[in-house]
Parts: sequence; structure tokens; C-alpha cells
Amino acid sequence: MKNIYLLTILSLSFTSFAQERERVGSDNVLRSELTSWDPIRGEWLASSIEAMAVGNEIPNRTFPEDFTPNEMWRIVPQGTRERINAGSPLEQFRNENNTSNVTVVQQSLMRDCKPRTGRTYGDPHMVSFDGSTYSFQTVGEFVLARSNDGLFEVQTRQKPQSSDFSLNTAVAMNVAGDRLSIYAQDVPGSSQGNPVRLNGNPIQVRNATYYLPHGGTVRPERDGYLISWPTGETARVQIGGSDFRFMNVTLNVFPCGREYDGLLGNANGAQNDDFNMIGVKAPASQFAFSSFGNQQLNRASDEMEKEYLAFLAKDFARAWRVTDMTSLFEYDPGENTLTFTDESFPRVHRTLNGLTPQQQAMARKKCEDGGVSREEIGGCIYDQAFLDIPPSPRPIVNDPTVNYKPSRLERPVLNINPPAEPMTKPGGRPVKGTIHPDLLKEDPKVKPSQGVRQSSTNPNPDKESQIKPNSGSEPVSKPSSTVPSNTIPSTNSKPIETKPTKPVKPVGTKPSISPSPALKGKGLK
Repeated sequence: MKNIYLLTILSLSFTSFAQERERVGSDNVLRSELTSWDPIRGEWLASSIEAMAVGNEIPNRTFPEDFTPNEMWRIVPQGTRERINAGSPLEQFRNENNTSNVTVVQQSLMRDCKPRTGRTYGDPHMVSFDGSTYSFQTVGEFVLARSNDGLFEVQTRQKPQSSDFSLNTAVAMNVAGDRLSIYAQDVPGSSQGNPVRLNGNPIQVRNATYYLPHGGTVRPERDGYLISWPTGETARVQIGGSDFRFMNVTLNVFPCGREYDGLLGNANGAQNDDFNMIGVKAPASQFAFSSFGNQQLNRASDEMEKEYLAFLAKDFARAWRVTDMTSLFEYDPGENTLTFTDESFPRVHRTLNGLTPQQQAMARKKCEDGGVSREEIGGCIYDQAFLDIPPSPRPIVNDPTVNYKPSRLERPVLNINPPAEPMTKPGGRPVKGTIHPDLLKEDPKVKPSQGVRQSSTNPNPDKESQIKPNSGSEPVSKPSSTVPSNTIPSTNSKPIETKPTKPVKPVGTKPSISPSPALKGKGLK
């Protein structure tokens, strides 16, 4: 019975391959070169690249690796890749409707530049793709980073932990046309125990890589998830905390002909324009860094630093807030992005100057002992001293293709997502037209080349500190499920409990900046 189901699925898969091959022609340099390298993996990779060029879903994997198309491309011999690139194999797919797709795929194949890393972590602090660091103590949903072609976007939700501090509690992404969201709090819908949503529906990502329709992957990790785009970008989501669950998000992008914008900057190699807003050049940013260990700028006064933090929390934040049209998040009935927006936050801008030298020294030692880099030491000191968040060094994303040598496959092996729940009739017989999970169970007697699904990621990633906020020098209150806005009406909101604070000198603000229009938003499949 098991063999019948497997043969049926494999037959359907090969039928799809044959139809695609007939459509593009037998003389296609992409397909001929890749199938000469590996008849099974090459056939899949050729079909996947062609599908990506026109925005279609990629075919099912017929090999044991959990590679994305970009990862599979990287294990193809250099000579084969050069011959394919020389033949311009994707030009036949270019038209006025998919020119961006073709260009992005071509760039991902020919790419030889190094990735740039950006990050949001802790309270939250930002490290741009070009190395700028700043504190972003705001509440709402924001564009963390996005590409100009509409195939890459990451949005984050920041929620208050008290009247002065906020943390990342959710992330939503456009993964090459698939909308993926992960929630540390406020999980939408009835499946509260399942924090991951794909195109609006809950999915189970537990012990194996989950394949996205358009070629991306979601790999479970000890403290979160690693999301890989079919064109090579990655997002590492680390989730921690006890009473207040939150997340850190680290992105890797490849600025090879692609343009980026968002809270993490434009990845152009220069720091002086990382705080530019949509169509507006931002003022000088030297006072934004004094709390992050920049010795040259420590002469900046505390008041001037707070003034720049106010600019970041108001004008800069407003430029990158999402709207109902651009949001990639899911919401429960009666909720929208305004439910999670509070433009009056924070009530007070706190800096490292509010800590005693002893507090700073103790926090610094913990951060240094925890392996935090010099550029992130200020943010770590801030989180450790104010919130007692343990050090969280920048994670390293291991490349699963380094020195990887694929074994020869004698026959195709089906490698797909198992159903979330067994679909059976009384007596345990599979429902007609479904694959029973028993068909995909790992058998210790079966070798990987025989079709057992395996993850290419390291099951024991580099040692990292647990993300765990708890009571610090002063208690922090757990926020309500919705956040009020003092400037924008919000539904079902209730006030945040605030403690009396010393008045801060009012800071002038710039004219409001309208958010940019949506790239794709929830029009994604």
C-alpha cells in the first residue's frame, strides 16, 4: 500500500517535469547542463529556476536534501554554472509582467558578492546592514527591510513591556511570494499553540524543514526558526522570555543589483544615509550612537541624545510604519495595525547616562563574557542593566552547502511536507488521495540516499545565550493585549499603566512623513 502511494506521487511529479520540459524545449541550456550534472537534482533545479522566473510554485523535491534552489545552485560545479550563465537561459521568460522575477533570479545565479547582516534585538536595538547602531524604543508594526522588486520583505511588531521599554513580539515576511508570520505573543486565530502562519493558515514546524510553495524553507532551531529565501536571503528568528515572550531577528541580504530600504537601511556600504526616510534626507545622526559604545561621540550631551531618539521614535518611525494595505500580519476580528500602534511611546527616553558607573561596569562585564561584539556592546549593556536580558551575541548562520558532496541517486525519492494531522478512516487506513504520515516516517535502517528526509542545518547550532527577560533593577509590568494610541483612534484599547516620571524637555519634531505604498502586501498568494 505504501509503495502505491509513493509511486502515485512520483508519477504526478514526473508528469509535471515532462510538461515543463516540453514547454521550454529540449535545447534549453539550463536544463541540459543541469541534468548532465545530476539527472534528478538537476531536473528539479532547472524546473525550479524556470518557475521562479515566472512567479510560479516550484515542483516537489525528489531528493533527500532540504536545499532551496539557491543552495542547490551553490553545489553545482563552477564550470557548469559558468556555461549556464553564458547562455542567458532565462531571457525567454522575460516579459512586462515578470521582468523583476527574471532579474532577481539571474542575479541570484550570478551573484558573487558577500552578504550584509542587519539585526533587531532586545529593547529593541538596531544594527543596520551598513553597521549603524541605534535604539528604537517605539510601539507598532514596521518595515524592517524590503527589496525594491517585491520578493523580499520583513516586518516586525514592537509591543510595550512597560511605559518606557518595548520588545519585538512578532515578525511577518514576504518569502518570494509566500506570506510567512511568526508570533511570540498575540497569536491570531484559534490555534494558539502554533505560532507560525503560512499565507494566513497555521502550519506545524517541529522536527523537520518545512517547504514553502515558492521555494523558501523554514528550518526549526533550538530557540526559533531559520527562514531561507529561494534566492539566498535568510532571516533567523530567536524566541525567548518567560512572562513576556519576545524575539530577536537577524537578516542576511545580498545587495547585488537589488535595492533595499526600511529600518535597517539600504545596504549600500555607507552609514551616513541609513536614517534617510522615504524621499527625505534625515538630519545628522551623530547623537544616536553615544549610548552604543562610540567613544568619539560620548561627549554628546544626554539631552541631545534624547532629542535624536525622539526623532527616531516619531518622524523616522512614522516613515516606516505599515498600514492596513501594506501589513503582512494576520489579525483577529476587530483588530488591525492600529490595534498595535502607540505613537506616544515611549513616555521617557532612557539612555546609558541614566545608569551609575557601577551598573554600567557590571552589565558590560556580563556582555563581554557573553561574547557580544564591540558594535553591539552598548545595546547589550542597556538591556542587561535596565531589563536584565542576558547577552545575545549575533547568531551565525551556517552555510549547509560548504564542502557538501551529493551522493548519486539511482532513482528519485519524494521529499515533501507531511500533513499536519493523520487523515485516516476507521481502522487506520489512509483517506483516498492523501499521504499517510507513516509513509514519511524516518526508518533508521534506510540510508539518506533512499529517500529519508534530512535537514542540512546543524542540529546543534553555535552556542548562544538564552533570551530571557526578568525582573531587573525595577519591576516591569506585563502589557495588555492591545496598545492604545494617543494620536490615532484604536479599537478595544485600554491605557498603559505608567509610573510618575521626571518631565523631559519637549523636543521639536519634523513634519510627518507618509509611509511608502505597498509592494505586494496581502496580495501575496
